[in-house]
Amino acid sequence: MKTRGKTLACRALFQSRIYFIFSAVAFHCLYLNASFSQETGAYRTIASGNFENISIWHMYDGAIWTAASTKPTLVNDIYIDQNHVLTLTANEEVKNLFINAEAFAAQKLNLNNRNLNIYGTLQAFDGAAPGIPSGANASTDWIGNSISSTITFKGTSRTIIPDGTWSAQSTNSRYSVIFDPGEGVELTTQRAFKALRFTIRSGIVNQKINTTSIPIACATFSFNTNISFGANEFGDFIIENGAKLISECSSDIIFRSGTSTTPKPASLFDLQSGAELILEGASPQIEAANFQLNGKVTFRKNSGTQSFISKSFASSALPLTFHDIEIQGSQNVILPATLSISGNISKVGYGAFNFTNTSLSLTGSADQHITGFALSTRDLTVDKTGGEVNLEQNLSVLRNLIMLDGKLNFQNNSLTINNSNAGSLDYQGGSWENLTTFSYANVPSTFNASNGTFPFGDRYHGGIRKVQMLGTNSGGNLIINYTEYKGADFNPGFDDTGGIPILYRLFSYFNFSGLNASSNPLELRISANKLIVDQPEDLRLVCTGYAAPGLHIESADSINLWAVRSMTIDDLPGKNFTIGSFRKLSILPVTWLSLSTKTIANINQINWSVATEKDNEKFEIYRSEDPSKDWTKIGEVPSKGDSHSPAFYSFFDENLSKSTSIYYKIKVIDFFGEWDWSKVVRLANEQTTLKEQVSIYPNPHTSGEIKVSLPDSFNPENTQVLIYSTQGILISSFSFNEVEFIEKLQVLNPGLYFITFSNSDTSLQTKWIKR
Repeated sequence: MKTRGKTLACRALFQSRIYFIFSAVAFHCLYLNASFSQETGAYRTIASGNFENISIWHMYDGAIWTAASTKPTLVNDIYIDQNHVLTLTANEEVKNLFINAEAFAAQKLNLNNRNLNIYGTLQAFDGAAPGIPSGANASTDWIGNSISSTITFKGTSRTIIPDGTWSAQSTNSRYSVIFDPGEGVELTTQRAFKALRFTIRSGIVNQKINTTSIPIACATFSFNTNISFGANEFGDFIIENGAKLISECSSDIIFRSGTSTTPKPASLFDLQSGAELILEGASPQIEAANFQLNGKVTFRKNSGTQSFISKSFASSALPLTFHDIEIQGSQNVILPATLSISGNISKVGYGAFNFTNTSLSLTGSADQHITGFALSTRDLTVDKTGGEVNLEQNLSVLRNLIMLDGKLNFQNNSLTINNSNAGSLDYQGGSWENLTTFSYANVPSTFNASNGTFPFGDRYHGGIRKVQMLGTNSGGNLIINYTEYKGADFNPGFDDTGGIPILYRLFSYFNFSGLNASSNPLELRISANKLIVDQPEDLRLVCTGYAAPGLHIESADSINLWAVRSMTIDDLPGKNFTIGSFRKLSILPVTWLSLSTKTIANINQINWSVATEKDNEKFEIYRSEDPSKDWTKIGEVPSKGDSHSPAFYSFFDENLSKSTSIYYKIKVIDFFGEWDWSKVVRLANEQTTLKEQVSIYPNPHTSGEIKVSLPDSFNPENTQVLIYSTQGILISSFSFNEVEFIEKLQVLNPGLYFITFSNSDTSLQTKWIKR
């Protein structure tokens, strides 16, 4: 095959204006072409026929062409000669495929709904085989005959469409192309390529620019323009899980027709989950009517600036919804005015994403990570149905921050909004986890429930410690610092106004600064979400060791559980505000970890656990055969005492019943006579014995795949998973899905974890160690 390069050089020489000066050299080139182009063992057709028909083949023995004794295999080149049609009746394999490209040729290769594996190149030629390398001329069904007819590129890294040996002029080609060489193998295309569908199943496909042509041309992936496939968009380009496309091109990465007065895009560009598209062109354009971008799009130009994906055809779509995006190299990438991301945003190298003029939305149900840079965007909307957004560095929102739902995990970084003085906060739901400092530049003149609610997550007790400010102000830049400590002070030693003794107060507290001096009235609220509160009127907004300024306002809101205080703007600076209570059980941070039942040797065992305990006296166990009627106390278990670690308890009910179902619940009572109830669990007699417990393996886990096995009798539907640390801190809570559950475990830090699977019927708990 080395002499084919010489042949190509000779052809270029003949096309020059001074070719006749080098007639001797030309003669030498023709001699090489005639004598040395084909490899020993190559096949050529001598007639039309089926691939396995030995009589249609001649084989080159190193000197002459002779009749073949076997059909070609993956180690043989094949040439389909002039006026011949080669038809497949089964799946076949070849090394290099050469097809005669005479002008207006009819069909040459009828794939006949079969597959042809190619382990070398696909090339066209002029003249009798082996001929001279040539582009593919306009033809009718040059390769065919349907979308289920496929050519698959297999084998090692190589150029599969060499420069000068192919083109996309075969307007009616009716076949699909599959790139499937295996993981890490690179296939390169140097010329435009036309088919009905392209699929990158594995490996890497490099799409090159031909810099020798004028104008510079992309090795475009284009689609059949025959009217039988419709007058509008047509053709799918698919990149499957684990596969990758690297494109050097700006324009013409894919399209259906780019030459008519009304150019048509492809139908679909499908980047599947786990796939990657790497764009190296300065202004990459993809002409497709529909996009599914569930994989990763990487921008890698390495110098200057790089535009985001755009389009030039009127009927092409503009992709604005992505999963993962990444920037590599030293170039800056200009982002569009609106952009929605459901996965990760990452930066590798010295380049930067420019979000200055972008309204960014973070969506989806899975965890997202923003890594390698401090995100600064014009607007940000957070609307997540699950998971959380993990920010490696600080977050700055120049205008509007819209919190609809979902968690932002700041990992002890800061949040700044409205530096442009043209936006605001719009809070509807969600939380800010592990946020230490919040800066609200150019605050609105009036705080309300939308622009004045700041949802700080409580890392130690769970829930959202929302801060809400209501009232007018004189402007300024509000700064809120949140300092978190575990637990509560059960002997704070001070009274609230009116002589009300404060018996509990959280150690965590908020500090406010930056507002302009003002005597305007302000209503300040902090929520007691996920803390045990008998009645909302028990709560007090207090300071750390002394009464808060202003007057207590009693709240009846049993949902938000506000501690409310009226004061002035000038009362805020220099004080630490937190939640307190004048009743013993209120704000006691007790969390039920689990409650479950099972039958062992005809005895019902009730198991439960709590995250922490303080001043608990005992647990009372109640049972019922009809939870809508009377409950019967069947026993007591004393508390194990104060603890900041999970405590586990069991009780055995030997009074068996013939009832279809038995219900249990637990009542915890402290030394002050206050109490709290657990949830209710049901033990169905026909399903009382769990043959096996939940199993997560390997356990301990060091590396590799994680698997989970639940008992056959446990119904995973509508099951909630809770993951706790050994300190009883709730790490994660989500509806059970095996794939998502394993992903959650994979990102956990090394340590011991308590994991609970709980639904309306029962609850299972296990320990799992990650090293």
